[in-house]
Amino acid sequence: MKTPHISIPSFCLPYAIGLLLLCLVAIPARAQWSLGGKAGVNWATVRYPENILNDKAGFVVGGQVGAVATYQCNTYFDLQLELLYATHGYKDKTLVYNDEQGNTMYNGYSCHIHYIDIPLLVKFFPVAGLNIQAGPQLGIGCALTDSWKGVEKFQQPAGAELGVVVGLGYEFDSGLFVDARYTWGLTHSLRDVESAYEGRNVGISMGYRFYL
Repeated sequence: MKTPHISIPSFCLPYAIGLLLLCLVAIPARAQWSLGGKAGVNWATVRYPENILNDKAGFVVGGQVGAVATYQCNTYFDLQLELLYATHGYKDKTLVYNDEQGNTMYNGYSCHIHYIDIPLLVKFFPVAGLNIQAGPQLGIGCALTDSWKGVEKFQQPAGAELGVVVGLGYEFDSGLFVDARYTWGLTHSLRDVESAYEGRNVGISMGYRFYL
């Protein structure tokens, strides 16, 4: 079995360190923790290689659910870590599978990749409640299910991938919160591909937090 190769761009580490420092320099003597959970829906696709002419991968619908831990640095900044189960993937209506006799078995393809996503976000509050979110995300690919039943190992998840998350959120005084995010994948979603197949995901979620 081949060990998945993870190629992480060199600019990612300074970016992540910078986000942490931005929040840590403003931590007061007293800060507040909160814990909670969230769930939502994802619209996911991948970027195709340039040699696949006049074709683009389509979106599939998936879900997300998990836990949230937030450290309130001050009035304007929070540092938030999440542990999520999420499904991403893509579809291609033009992809065809033929058997050994040349008979068309499947016309079109779609897959869902099952992930453990771990985003680390800095949240900036320009006004009370409304926040702008950004940070790195590690995705651990656990399994892949697709529409080609009985065709084994056509594609497999890359094992791990790195992305950047940006988004908007709103937090209510009651503890309820909503988020809308875009995730830009920086590394492959699939194993044994030479280029492209980075994830492009849009997600909307709702959750509730308890302040400690």
